Amino acid sequence: MQWQRQILRLYQQGSLKFPADDLFCDLIDLYFVHVHPYLPLLHRPTFIRAIADRLHTRDQGFGSVVLCVCAIASRYSKDPRNYVEGISSENSLGWPWYQQVSQVQAIDDEPPTLYQLQHCCLSAIYLKGTSMFHSIWGVIGLGIRFAQEMGVHRKQKDQSRTVENELWRRAFWVLLDLDVFVSVNFGRPRATTDDDFDLEPPVECDDEYWENEDPTQAFIQPPSIPSPMSFFICYSKLLEIAGLGHRMLCPVRKLHIWKKVVTSGPNWDQKVVTELNSSLNQWMSCIPEHLKWDPNREDGLFHRQSGILYCFYYWTQIQIHKQFIPRSNETSMLKFPSLAICANAGRSMVRILKAIEPLNFEILPNFTVTIVLLMSIWRNKSSAQDTGKDMDDVHYSLQTTAHYEKK
Repeated sequence: MQWQRQILRLYQQGSLKFPADDLFCDLIDLYFVHVHPYLPLLHRPTFIRAIADRLHTRDQGFGSVVLCVCAIASRYSKDPRNYVEGISSENSLGWPWYQQVSQVQAIDDEPPTLYQLQHCCLSAIYLKGTSMFHSIWGVIGLGIRFAQEMGVHRKQKDQSRTVENELWRRAFWVLLDLDVFVSVNFGRPRATTDDDFDLEPPVECDDEYWENEDPTQAFIQPPSIPSPMSFFICYSKLLEIAGLGHRMLCPVRKLHIWKKVVTSGPNWDQKVVTELNSSLNQWMSCIPEHLKWDPNREDGLFHRQSGILYCFYYWTQIQIHKQFIPRSNETSMLKFPSLAICANAGRSMVRILKAIEPLNFEILPNFTVTIVLLMSIWRNKSSAQDTGKDMDDVHYSLQTTAHYEKK
């Protein structure tokens, strides 16, 4: 309706205030160094060209995306201009940029745009590092609904690969990964499941090879150059396993027909866990050589990507087995030693974290590690030596969590 559009324009006509030019450039660089290699939402050449063309000053949608990028990057900057005026707490980093970004665009009666989808992704990434962490569950759900409205979740037949199409694909997969991680950690339903989409993963090709004067050579990664995008592909496949485990092992309720079709009880759980373990083993065997974990590898992007990937492998192990840790004086429902598996996964994760520090990757599951190690300590008090080592790991994990708490 025309009156709705008029009200919406009143909300949106305020001008956006961007960082000073020197800080602006620094924040863009910091984003693509610290965030983009792990959650590749944007296409750097296209993004930089749009900024050079001052599109962010003319297009409110793109301007909101840019401000979200600045807000996220502020956490990796020491510039005091990123703080809320008069507040020195690191928790306020990036808020001067993020507070300008409004979700009011969600009520627009126009079809969702790519910028709106990217905005949802970036909002969720920023908010996960704030005291408003709980709110990202709704932001992710909104983004997924935008994508579904535009049909992004479906595989398109005979669709040529373009920069814009690939950006839609990237945005959808970033939302999927965030959806799984947040839902598993909160114990809440996902906004979508693997049954609801058939979109292919993003192309395993670095940003600089997307465009070529020869169209037949576009989106082709040179065979001799390992791609940082391999990390995101592997990460997404791993979260698919975690999401499937959450859905199969932790349903809120099972419908009557489900109970008839599927055998429930310990035998069913045993079978599901066995299949999930098999999927994890298969996933591990398919990791590209440049992402296989080697603690002696020279520090660099692939070393950090590998460490994060393996941390989430162990996190997934814990998510699968944690609900089968027996209470004291009880026997396990499964044939698997679930507590031992979770504790060993926690110890392995701590070893990796020590090898890749310092690392500003804010969604590493340190708290999960702390809990399973403490449970192991409480159950196994017979060995003082092992208990002491586990307590050292607990203290390290808590210190790492405290580091993230400041941001």
